[in-house]
Amino acid sequence: MSIVKMKKLRVTAMKSQKEELLKSLLMLGCVEVSEPDGLLSDPEAAALMARETGELERLRGEHGTVARALGTLTRYAPVKTKMFPERENVSASDFLKRDDLPGCVELAERLDTLDSRIRRTVAEQARLDSQLEALLPWQALELALDFEGTKTCAALFGSVPANTDFRALEDAVEDLASPAQVYKISEGIDQICLYVLYLRENQDALNEALRDFAFSASMPRGLHGTAGENIEEVRRGIEELISERAELTEQIAKLSERRAELQRALELLATEISRAEAGDKFLATASTVTFDGWLPVPSVGEFEKTLSEFICQWELRDPLPEEYPDVPVKLKNNPITSPLMMVTEMYSLPSYDGVDPNPLMAPFFVLFYGIMMADMGYGLVMMLGALFVKSKKPKGGTKTFFDLLLLCGVATFVIGIFTGSFFGDFLTQLGVVCGFSLKIPAMLDVNASTQELLYAAIAVGFLQILVGMGISFYMQIRDGHFLDGLFDVGSWWLLFAGIGVFVLWGTPWVAVAGAVALVATQGRGSKNIGGKIAGGLGSLYNITGYFGDALSYARLMALMLAGGAVASAFNQIGSMTGNVFTYILIAFVGHALNLGLNLIGCYVHDLRLQCLEYMGKFYKDGGRGFAPLKLDPKHYNIVTK
Repeated sequence: MSIVKMKKLRVTAMKSQKEELLKSLLMLGCVEVSEPDGLLSDPEAAALMARETGELERLRGEHGTVARALGTLTRYAPVKTKMFPERENVSASDFLKRDDLPGCVELAERLDTLDSRIRRTVAEQARLDSQLEALLPWQALELALDFEGTKTCAALFGSVPANTDFRALEDAVEDLASPAQVYKISEGIDQICLYVLYLRENQDALNEALRDFAFSASMPRGLHGTAGENIEEVRRGIEELISERAELTEQIAKLSERRAELQRALELLATEISRAEAGDKFLATASTVTFDGWLPVPSVGEFEKTLSEFICQWELRDPLPEEYPDVPVKLKNNPITSPLMMVTEMYSLPSYDGVDPNPLMAPFFVLFYGIMMADMGYGLVMMLGALFVKSKKPKGGTKTFFDLLLLCGVATFVIGIFTGSFFGDFLTQLGVVCGFSLKIPAMLDVNASTQELLYAAIAVGFLQILVGMGISFYMQIRDGHFLDGLFDVGSWWLLFAGIGVFVLWGTPWVAVAGAVALVATQGRGSKNIGGKIAGGLGSLYNITGYFGDALSYARLMALMLAGGAVASAFNQIGSMTGNVFTYILIAFVGHALNLGLNLIGCYVHDLRLQCLEYMGKFYKDGGRGFAPLKLDPKHYNIVTK
């Protein structure tokens, strides 16, 4: 339940053993590799050393090819997958074997080629579909599409809007460009397709006649023969493309039997990319390689045992204070506090010289969530749902989420026992519908105790604020700033205690002493007496901030009442039907909606209380997560003998 201490390391090894060393570090899984600090800035060292480059680009290219191949299989040969698929157990040595990798890359390239051919057929069919759409209105035309007329006569093909007065168009052509003949080919919703036979010498007169009718010259170009002949040819082309695409899809479906091989290859390539990225951070001479890194203190013994098998030298030291911003952060938590990593990572990891907030936040977060939900039925659903998912042995963020949901479900169920709420007053209303009396006894009548609940919520919130201040006091003492902690935290504690004494016994002197302590100490950073006094007096205004923070905890009571009221409202709506079946149906739908909204709403409000009102008093964020070189496939469990 703390921030794991780190060691800064530097390793120099034989260049011939680089790949074996990287593999050992990968198997070890506890070293974050980085480029040696400052070596290249030293002219003498830079003359002897250079960055070591490997096969990173090739591996990334192969990884992309395999990833595209799996995407191709998903599109053309999809398979049903379980929501929580079981992971295959595989040994580390078997997982890292490259024997089948070249064949898998070749298979991926073949799938990539098939996908490209399918895409070509789709593009070609789109072109033919467009061409067919342009030809269909001219299907009745008996003239060849490449008809250019005779020496004296020409044909003009085009269209006019569908609402055109065709008789008026014919008359205009007859009046201005005679002799000429207009032929209607087809009439659609948007346009009338036609062509005009005319004397070439009357071209200008014909254009003048057609201008008033919004005539648009149009005809598929580059084609020979009649429109009907071209339509048949285009349709045959489309059928051939559809047949070709079906054949290509069938080939992909047959290759989908090797989906698992591609999945394994993708995982292996991702691992090799991680190893190559680490290798590219090495600096090399003609015969040696050097790298820096970070190592958790608990793993030092295992690390030294591993490196003792190589011809190398290494140095381990504690990070310097000026290096703290660059030190990666690894948190060590137990099963109760580790689910809160979800909250911490959503906000920000602590700095290396900060404190792990998870054990400090876990009791409050879970308790507050239970107070806001406060229903045995909802808590039971949360616990059963979390236990079901956990039985599937999820990993990563999914596991963390359902671990947290289980804890919050337990708290919700326990607080629900005090309030006597089981899906609101579900059982009571069920008794009304069925004609008997049924009610769960409650230790606390929520609706009759709203004022007491408000006071209790604010009191619990103020307690958490005081705990946050206490943690800040501890951090000041830990860092050797006892007086700062005494002045900045102790003075406020004295003032708060004085306010309590005044409320209970009417004695103001303790509060006055706290106020005097604040005025005397909070401006100590200023260089002149005026600044010290102004800073001290101004600090008293911060009391409004503390009480504002405490009032924020009124949301605990508000969400408890709101969730219970909505649950009861759905129950009452269902009971009004007087039918057990419709009552249960309406209540089920209503409680599903209410539970979904409260799961999100309570999480958001709880998160706000922890991150602002509580952690804001002591939390030092800005940490960078520890990212060691390790075996971490997404679809396999690595087992060690």
